[in-house]
Amino acid sequence: MHYRKIDTPENYVFSTSTPQELQVPSGGEAVRTIVRSPRYPEVYVKLKKLGPALYRYRGSSDRWKAETEKLVALTPFAQNEETPESANGSEKDQSLFFSEKTADGAETEALSCVLASDGGLSLLSGEQVVLRGLGLGLNGKRWMLRFAYNERHRYFGLGGKNLGFEVSGKRTLFWNTDLFAEFSWEEIEQSKADPLYASFPVLIGHDPDSGVWYALVMDAPWPGFMNIGATEGIFGARPFTRYLYLGAHNGEPDVWILMDRRPDRLVQGIQQLQGTFSLPPLWALGHHQCRWGYRSAEDLERIAAEYEKRGIPNDGLWLDIDYMDGFRVFTVEKTHFPRGAEHIRALKERGYQVVPILDPGLRRDEAYGPYKEAVERRLLCETKEGISYTGFVWPGYTVFPDFSLEKTRSWWAQKVTDFTKTYGFSGYWIDMNDPATGSAPLEDMRFKQGKLKQEAFHNLYALGMAIATRQGLEAAYPEKRPFLISRSAFLGMARYSGMWTGDNVSNETHLKASIPFSLNLSVSGMPFQGPDVPGFAGNASAALMETWYKAGFLFPFLRNHNVHSAQDQEPWTRGPATEKVVAEYIRSRYKLIPYLYQLWIEQEEIGSPVMRPLWYQYPEETWTFSCDDQFLIGPSLMHAPLTSLTEKGRIVRLPKGHWFDWNRGQVIAGGQELEVQPGRMETPLYIRCPGVLPLLPGQRTTNQKDLRMVDFLILVQEGDTGVYRYRADDGETLEYRKGVYSELEIHYTCAGGLLRLEVQTLRDAYGPVHYTFQIPSSLACRGVVLNGKEVPPHRNRVSLVGKRLECYGVRGE
Repeated sequence: MHYRKIDTPENYVFSTSTPQELQVPSGGEAVRTIVRSPRYPEVYVKLKKLGPALYRYRGSSDRWKAETEKLVALTPFAQNEETPESANGSEKDQSLFFSEKTADGAETEALSCVLASDGGLSLLSGEQVVLRGLGLGLNGKRWMLRFAYNERHRYFGLGGKNLGFEVSGKRTLFWNTDLFAEFSWEEIEQSKADPLYASFPVLIGHDPDSGVWYALVMDAPWPGFMNIGATEGIFGARPFTRYLYLGAHNGEPDVWILMDRRPDRLVQGIQQLQGTFSLPPLWALGHHQCRWGYRSAEDLERIAAEYEKRGIPNDGLWLDIDYMDGFRVFTVEKTHFPRGAEHIRALKERGYQVVPILDPGLRRDEAYGPYKEAVERRLLCETKEGISYTGFVWPGYTVFPDFSLEKTRSWWAQKVTDFTKTYGFSGYWIDMNDPATGSAPLEDMRFKQGKLKQEAFHNLYALGMAIATRQGLEAAYPEKRPFLISRSAFLGMARYSGMWTGDNVSNETHLKASIPFSLNLSVSGMPFQGPDVPGFAGNASAALMETWYKAGFLFPFLRNHNVHSAQDQEPWTRGPATEKVVAEYIRSRYKLIPYLYQLWIEQEEIGSPVMRPLWYQYPEETWTFSCDDQFLIGPSLMHAPLTSLTEKGRIVRLPKGHWFDWNRGQVIAGGQELEVQPGRMETPLYIRCPGVLPLLPGQRTTNQKDLRMVDFLILVQEGDTGVYRYRADDGETLEYRKGVYSELEIHYTCAGGLLRLEVQTLRDAYGPVHYTFQIPSSLACRGVVLNGKEVPPHRNRVSLVGKRLECYGVRGE
């Protein structure tokens, strides 16, 4: 695959006739047109309106018939029962798909997508053109949708790319790769490699003239590409014409178009289209410790004991490939775990979740049961000649399950179920599922028993593995929430698994790149993700460890992981001073878990990302379009971390409104720039005012967390009023879906220096919530009235990110 060569419209055939008047589908009726080219069968194009400013564009032709018939229905929209597409491709009522909270008919009724006779699409706001289509281009089995490029538009998304934050002027290929096998060390070290592990062909655009936000979501399992007005490098921009275009190397065109006047609703729609991320187990939101080299019960015992001795909370103990018997998947080395499940059970009783790695490759070994079964039942990827495809991975000669086959997915799921029940593992991380094959050519690997080319299912391979692994976990623990993360991914992965962002490097470049990388993943359909901290490859210095933990402690996923050949990098390995900083930020994450948990509830219900670019909430402030080193966690927290190891300060830009500066301990006006120089223990953290921030009480020195025990930090000024809802459940089972949770509604008003709080219990199926209100003393409330009674406050302190804030505490009933 030529990663640096992206298709050009100059080699595609477009209609030469003047496009007929644009056709607008009404009442959900599809409009159709026919595009012809000289040597291949004609293409039938259909555009169907499926909801408020939601459209689906599809093409069909005999030129793709063979590939279409062979390709299993494993696209995210075929597997997602709540999407408009059922497994047989029939379209359902889209009104049942999008949440009412994410649609406003009055604001979207003027937004439309129209189809021209040349197969092109145009996006309109009333009669104003938002994005002008320039036809459907054809090149054999390749296809391309072309648009006029507008330099005033700003573009985001393309999740999982090393392309920076705003992607105007960029080009890319969607093809999942094994980074360390495909790129030079220089490209890897400088964070320049593209494409990487995941393919999310999601482009988000903003038109400043109409104020419209739009998204193009390309459901193309075959290798896809996008060019967002890229120039020709050393050859310059002239006389070349810049276009915006997207397409794929094979397969029927299938593009979803979303439009909205608000970016938050657009992003929610993108997530709902692919499927939201189910409410994770509470322990998944904690801190996790991993390394390539942990292999035994003794290793896990040692790490657990160190965390306990130092009073640093940690939830996950992760095992890399060394725990297996000769790298055979679904095995455990007996000398490393002589008491098997007893070791795992003892750790779980101490509060630690053991999460081992699963690789797809099977060792080619006649004495190895899973290999023999897979060969006998013909469950493996094959070559054209019908023999099992062999690559080179950790076991040596390695064969690969064919996840395009339902029978293979069922077989793998059963293996996961049996493995889980035998040892009691809490979840899995699935790796090498790009798929990685060493030096063996990927094109020799075929699917559907050798009938389907590698390109047809390559980008879906990790998705197939995730579906099967999750099914196995669900069967093992039918009442519990499954937890799974993956290295590779495609559209729709969030329904089954989260991600870590792959094998990064312990340097400042990768630290800086982690913020825009994760922000674009977050708005492209993968909300649960994050980088290895403080980097995977290489030796992290003490300064890098401190800086990365301070920058990354609020990312959706927080895991310390490093390569086998590197220096140990647990929090205590860089000396007492660094341990103190790292411990403070891990403890701060745990203190914020009640707030984070509310965001995951919202993610499951309507698709709101947890980690958000500033433009998600403040699109009217155009400076947010280029702000790639600050981010929001939910609606209330804005983090502006330092990412340099040498600079002691930075400029922070605050959106309009009012913000509580945690380091200063006071409310400051937004709409300004601040020059900040946080101390070694501090980070620039701001809380939107007015607001309520739920926290776990006290200093967190263990991973124990009960959502029914909560401190509400109240941040209000004179004249502020508002409402906040808080929900608590067991954080582990699926009982919340049956209504077994408790919920409070807090009404607050500050007038005449008096803070009035009214707390209503909306539901108590999980038991009473015990709460205390914490009011910063700097806010100078002269009194507090709780549920109609004036309550004498007591002095208290709230510790977070290196700052102990003087507060007045008011205990609830």
